[in-house]
This record gives sequence, structure tokens and C-alpha cells, in this order.
Amino acid sequence: MRIRKSFEQAICILLLIGTSEGPLKSHELSKMLDVSDSYLKKVTRQLVVAGLITSKASKLGGFILNKKMNDISFLDIFEAIEGKEKFIETTHLVDKVFDPALNIQHTEDIIINHLDAAENQYKQKLKEINLGEITNYVHQNS
Repeated sequence: MRIRKSFEQAICILLLIGTSEGPLKSHELSKMLDVSDSYLKKVTRQLVVAGLITSKASKLGGFILNKKMNDISFLDIFEAIEGKEKFIETTHLVDKVFDPALNIQHTEDIIINHLDAAENQYKQKLKEINLGEITNYVHQNS
């Protein structure tokens, strides 16, 4: 599994919005992060759809958080960017490799159960980390 750059970008976008004294426009965010404005807009759109931020259209508008930073976990961000689908969906190709008499289904189930457990542990760890903790850590160690 590989985490996409958009996950990191989403975390940074939310941290900037959450620590800003007012709404931030997409061009301001892209300039601060030194990233493409068009790509940033795709990421912010995913954050809007997930309900993490709102876009206020006006001269003084921009993006604002919908929740407190302590209430936004890395899992919320991960699911906004990557979706909520399971990591592993078997295609049962192993059935075509081995003799059906070998009870391959049971072996496949064991493998899937281990991978599901790993996914659950990963997501649990992401759920334990929130944006408020990150900003607190930065301020304590600066």
C-alpha cells in the first residue's frame, strides 16, 4: 500500500486553514504549499465533499473548517482522499491456480482475515491522531 501525495497535501491544507485567522482562498493555499492550484482544487473538493471544510464564495471568502481541529482525525482525512473502500477485495484467482480439492477457499479466507486485521489496525492508528495534536506538538517543540 502506498499513500498518495494528496493525503499529505490534505493534512497540510487542513492545518493551514485551521491555524489561519480567517478563510483561505485556494490560490493562497497553493502559493503557501508551492503546489499546483488546479491539483489543490481537486484535493479541496474532496475535503468539501467529505464535510471537513466549507468554501465561502465572496470577496472575503475562502475555505474554513467545519469541525474543530481536535475533531478531525487522520482517518477522516484518509477516507476523504482515499475513500472508505476496503484495501483488499479478492478476485478468487487463486481458484484457477490450485486444484479445488486442496481447500483453497479456507487458505484464502485466512489470508484475507490477516489483511483485514492489518487494515483495521492501520485505520485505528489513523483515528487516534488528530490535527489538534499535531499543532500542539509543533508549538510545544518550537
